[in-house]
Amino acid sequence: MLTYLLDVGDLADARFVVSPLNETVLSLFHLNAIHATAHHLAGWRCEANTRRDEYDRALIDALVSPSGKQIPDFLTPVTAQADVRPSFEAHLDVVRSTDAEAARIELVELAEGGAPGPELARLIALDDPAPVIAEALAAYHAAAVAPVWPAVQRILESDVVFRGRELAVGGPTRLFESLSPRVEWRRTGELSVDMSCSVVSGEVRSPGRGLTLMPSVFTTRITTAHDPTRTAPNIGYPARGAATLAESVPPVADDALRKLIGAAKADLLAALVEPAAVVDLAAALGISPSAVSQSLKVLGASGIVESSRFGRRVLYRRTALGDALIDRGNGVPHGS
Repeated sequence: MLTYLLDVGDLADARFVVSPLNETVLSLFHLNAIHATAHHLAGWRCEANTRRDEYDRALIDALVSPSGKQIPDFLTPVTAQADVRPSFEAHLDVVRSTDAEAARIELVELAEGGAPGPELARLIALDDPAPVIAEALAAYHAAAVAPVWPAVQRILESDVVFRGRELAVGGPTRLFESLSPRVEWRRTGELSVDMSCSVVSGEVRSPGRGLTLMPSVFTTRITTAHDPTRTAPNIGYPARGAATLAESVPPVADDALRKLIGAAKADLLAALVEPAAVVDLAAALGISPSAVSQSLKVLGASGIVESSRFGRRVLYRRTALGDALIDRGNGVPHGS
């Protein structure tokens, strides 16, 4: 349990930060299979993996510790008090200018006491690793996050509007209650945050340093981005409405499955997470209903999908064979 000891000035300087770089870096936690990915990120991860040839996947994977719990602090730099909407490029420049020795120390910590893997060892050995990492993040952002950033930004900004309304109507108590049951505000100025993986526990006094709140689509629990003893109080929390991101990411199947049965039919199979009608599948994939119907006819004849009528709607679903193909191809999980 981490408890921030705030004063009136900290609350007066509270701010909501929306950063495309922060979201890009937080998305790294969901890129591989160390942790089960939230349902709303399954389609995004599948698409990001499909585009892995567009960025340095080995380097990107090396930025997450083997346990999947840690990334270097310098990848999510603290913004100036007045800069609550830093651009990706401006924020990346801060990463690029990180002191070489400071970056190396945090990279070494990623090994979690063990021997660093080959790619992490290569980064540690560089004279100045930060610029190399910054360029890799830029390519990764362009391939994996930029395509969904408009949808992510809408979710985050909507969350900020909602939290601001909660603060205006019910004060700090209602605001913090709205973030998570793991966040508790007491009128004595204590803000308790229950974080099992925090690097620091106990009380941290922070008079006059403000409070940064960071909604995120790629955060599924309450987090703190930095060591609380070294930076102003900061809380990352799951953005309200994050689940709607799934509606903005066209389902994409694994490359192996696309090669086996064709891209159109494989993506259609990946879209059948739940039973759906032709018009729903066409909207999700951005193709015509007639193209969906043609693919469904072939998949049905092969025993990969089946249909049932519910009133005036015909719903299609994967068969056991269809589920097995998706699981074998490591596509979008079914039944989640």
